[in-house]
Amino acid sequence: MSSYYEKRILKVLEESRDGLTTVSIAEKANISKTTALKYLASLKASGKIDYIEVGPAKLWRVTPTQEIDLGRASTSKKRKVRLILKEFKEIAGLLGSAVVDNDGLTIFADLPWSKKPERIGSIISRLLQLANRSAEEADIGQLKNIIIEGERGRIVACNEGNFLLIAFSNKEAALGMIKIEIEESAKKIKKLLNLDSSSDV
Repeated sequence: MSSYYEKRILKVLEESRDGLTTVSIAEKANISKTTALKYLASLKASGKIDYIEVGPAKLWRVTPTQEIDLGRASTSKKRKVRLILKEFKEIAGLLGSAVVDNDGLTIFADLPWSKKPERIGSIISRLLQLANRSAEEADIGQLKNIIIEGERGRIVACNEGNFLLIAFSNKEAALGMIKIEIEESAKKIKKLLNLDSSSDV
């Protein structure tokens, strides 16, 4: 389990696309350089971060994100869903994404290490239920998207009926691009997961 300081360092690094020096990490995480060095070494040993050398400095970055699945689809389908999520992430400039069923169970995820897939699925599913009730009361038809804006980023969820595609981004990512790509990616995943289960795609 990640310590308090490891979580703070991961959060700081995940908000930086280009990587950060040790001094910058210490400043942004509001910790001493000695503490930063200690936990950077620990995170590197666990494979969650790495660095590149730029002149005399080390530029720290998060390693490729965690991927999970719950074994509900064939190996071929899982691979294709992962490719869809990877492409979605690269085109839209995301921090990560997840596919969640209507019960809040995370089916697939490509998320930063600080995000907990099982908790995220449950929370977003509950938000969808509340939003659906609001949509019914307002008589605006089936709910399609949920957008949650925070100080440092946003969550965009696309409702495809039997599942949600959830995207996580920082504030710099273009919302318009995310909205376009999330709908396209959700359609691809829906088509893939709705294929005849007897065929190995």
